[in-house]
Amino acid sequence: MKTWQRVLAYGAALVVVLGVAIGIGRLVGPIETGSDDEHGHDAEPIHLEPAGEAGHEHGAYQLALEHDVLDSGRPQVAFRILDDSGEPVTSYDVQHEKRLHLIAVRRDLAEFRHVHPRLDATTGRWTVPISLEAGAWRVYADFAPAGAEPTVAEADLMVAGEFAPEELGPDTATARVDGYEVHLERDEATSTVTLHVTRDGAEVTDLQPYLGAYGHLVAIRADDLTYLHVHPEEGPPGPEVGFHAEFDEGARYRLFLDFKHGGRVHTADFTISAGAAEHAEEPAEEPAEEPAEEPEEEGSGHDH
Repeated sequence: MKTWQRVLAYGAALVVVLGVAIGIGRLVGPIETGSDDEHGHDAEPIHLEPAGEAGHEHGAYQLALEHDVLDSGRPQVAFRILDDSGEPVTSYDVQHEKRLHLIAVRRDLAEFRHVHPRLDATTGRWTVPISLEAGAWRVYADFAPAGAEPTVAEADLMVAGEFAPEELGPDTATARVDGYEVHLERDEATSTVTLHVTRDGAEVTDLQPYLGAYGHLVAIRADDLTYLHVHPEEGPPGPEVGFHAEFDEGARYRLFLDFKHGGRVHTADFTISAGAAEHAEEPAEEPAEEPAEEPEEEGSGHDH
């Protein structure tokens, strides 16, 4: 087991032990995330800060979680975005059809959530229930304060319970999810990523718009969990969806593609090594598809 895995495993175990003695949620203070539409590494130590202070500053903004230790399951996540004076931001511009996108990624990059919280415009408080398994998580708020440039703020979150970090594994260029097969191709010369979607061997040519495009792509750098903005290209509703993304040479990334078809949002994931020849490993066959769920209502999270 690598050093960072031992650190995370120890941290998760510590949360469980302290939670029994003192009561989880009061140990370190708050942390949260949120959602109002469909959908769900690092060698540095995890720092859990007092309530109302948990979060990392990005430029002039901070993601301040109410609780940064939560029980597993579907906890309510709540937070505020604070400006450089420590005041909550209450007005946002809409980007990709939402005022704020909340991304939660477990630190081993094995779990991913993409949700859209509800805002109390009077207090600047965002809330959303989100399904979270035990482990150490990084949460990212992707937003644009009214009249300002889009930005990202992030914070660390611990979810109580037994946690065995997973290895990132080899590069993967093909993902199978919900009966779909999605193949990834990169052109490093033009900094483009193209995803090709098929189902039962047939090309999918009727993708449905999701967040203003036929796909939404999130890229997380594996070594330090840096969040990468990926911009969708114009194009038809499948079978190919294109994005513009510049990756750091020599770095490894986990990519998560959200696409909508048949009234549901599906998430495909990939692992790539930037600047390296692609020797991607094909994924194992997907187990039998479970019955389709009803589309989620506003305020719920999408589980990967």
